[in-house]
Formats: sequence, structure tokens, C-alpha cells
Amino acid sequence: MVAYGLLVAGWVAYFLLHSVLAAAQVKQWAYRWLSQRGYRLAYSGFALTGLLLLLLVNGSIPAAYFMPSEGAIRFTRLLLTTFGVIIVQVSFRSYSLKAFLGLTAENASLLKTDGILKYVRHPLYTGTILITLGFFLFIPNLPTLISCGCVLLYLPIGIWLEERKLVQQFGDAYRDYQKRVPALIPWPWAKN
Repeated sequence: MVAYGLLVAGWVAYFLLHSVLAAAQVKQWAYRWLSQRGYRLAYSGFALTGLLLLLLVNGSIPAAYFMPSEGAIRFTRLLLTTFGVIIVQVSFRSYSLKAFLGLTAENASLLKTDGILKYVRHPLYTGTILITLGFFLFIPNLPTLISCGCVLLYLPIGIWLEERKLVQQFGDAYRDYQKRVPALIPWPWAKN
């Protein structure tokens, strides 16, 4: 039971730090000590290291599977994960992967609404949801259920925080974009 509590605490701490470090005020403060690029690189390093550590903790907790991961379950997990990875990959045609990781400077003065962003505002989160569901079907046990539950519970909070920041940055242009384009799942009737 202690291991599960530590896993949940780890996810809560990870997402709390992730949100705090992404806040505009924290970024402005950090830019005094690091360049924008240096901060983004450090932030990406933290995010990747934290995620890998949490997955290591998840994998180190022994637990029985809820269901076999063969047949239709195997096909479904491969389908979900594949589509999730494809969506993330396509997303980086609209975003700069190098800027996202902190390897180059980011141009944050333009509201990007091209490519996949014509159909969904947060394609990286859409991809994350699919990958998370595929991960659970890959390792269908209690630690993975807890980890996936933590990720899925945080995503609406992350979206809300990001949208607040984007409305502050782009004002009415972003509000119009919100009205036209869905957050996670493309609408066939959306006004692109």
C-alpha cells in the first residue's frame, strides 16, 4: 500500500512542479538566471527525467494483471499507441520540436492554428491520452491504472492552465480560436 501512495505522491509532485515551472511568472523569473532557451532545455530535462523515474517506480511495483494482454487487447493497445504517437509526431509539424525541447529559441509571438491545429487545439494532449490508454492495456495492473489515472486526471487541469495562459497572451484571437476548434477531439461540424 505504501508503494501505491508513493506512486500517487510522485505523480502529484510531478504535475504540480510541471505546472508551476510552466507558469509565466516563474518563466520570467528564470529567464533572469537562464536564457529562454536554457530554461526550456532545463524544463524539458526535468519533465523527461521525472517521467522516466515515475515509470520506473510504476514498473517496480509487483502486481497481477487485471486481464490478459493478448488478442483483441493487444491489437487495441497497439492501435491506441500508434495513433497517439502519430498525433504527437504530426503535432510537431505545427510546433518546433527543437524549440519545444529548448534546443532553439521559440517564437511565441504568433498564434499557431495551422496543420493539425486547424482541427484540435491540444493535439499533444490528445496523443498523450491515446498513449496512456495504450500503456494501460500493455501493462493492465494496479500500478499502471494508478499512473494512467493520475495522468488522465491532470490533463484537464493542464489544459485549463494552458488555455488561461494563451488567452492572456493572444486575447480575442485565442478566444475566437477556442470557439472554432475543439480542445481534444475533432468535431466533424467544426468551423475551421
